[in-house]
Amino acid sequence: MRIALIGYGRMGRLIESLAITQGHEITGRITSTNRSELFELNADVAIEFTRPDAATENFRSLLERGIPVVTGTTGWYHRLDEVKRWVHAREGKFFYATNYSIGVHLALAVSAYLSKIIGPYPYRAEIEEWHHTGKKDAPSGTAISFAETVEKNHGKYSSHALLPAEIDEHTLPITAYREGDIKGTHLLRFQSEVDRIEIKHEAHSREGFALGALRAAEFLVGSEPGVYTMNDLIELNA
Repeated sequence: MRIALIGYGRMGRLIESLAITQGHEITGRITSTNRSELFELNADVAIEFTRPDAATENFRSLLERGIPVVTGTTGWYHRLDEVKRWVHAREGKFFYATNYSIGVHLALAVSAYLSKIIGPYPYRAEIEEWHHTGKKDAPSGTAISFAETVEKNHGKYSSHALLPAEIDEHTLPITAYREGDIKGTHLLRFQSEVDRIEIKHEAHSREGFALGALRAAEFLVGSEPGVYTMNDLIELNA
């Protein structure tokens, strides 16, 4: 598989190392300093990890060239409907995820089930997330995925908000911390006056994210045109 890397930071370099080990070929490494080379790429798929303010233009350029896109960038989802229209107009292939860790998606599946059965009981939900100081968006895309999973399955919550925003009984509070070189930790807590229940995922390294992105790229290359997520890859209904 010929892979173009859009963004060549820590994640891009790790994906490159793992891809080469697995027998794939890296045909391009695009950064902010050589973005013009994006229009000359020759690749079966592009894996994009950049910034929210650059991501959507990257998607458009790649889709116009007929290159399938796997993206791990978050913070652009307010334009998701627009991106989906680009994909369908070009009969392209597009895979997006807030987190490529298999473990995170198992945790989301457990969160969906717990949210369904805990509704009748007096528990208040809240989310906390920790990332490295270089992460720009808050709350993280993964924290939003946990929040949306609760909203979809619980019945009480209709929205979420990043503290210290004003919170009412139908709003799920999220607290975001940016410390050191934390790879990514997410905690969903259900708290009552007598006890608490917690679902926590803690990433020990970025390798799990990189391996998941490679699996997504392999999946996308072999798929029909369309928009895909991790639920398509690992068949979870979270």
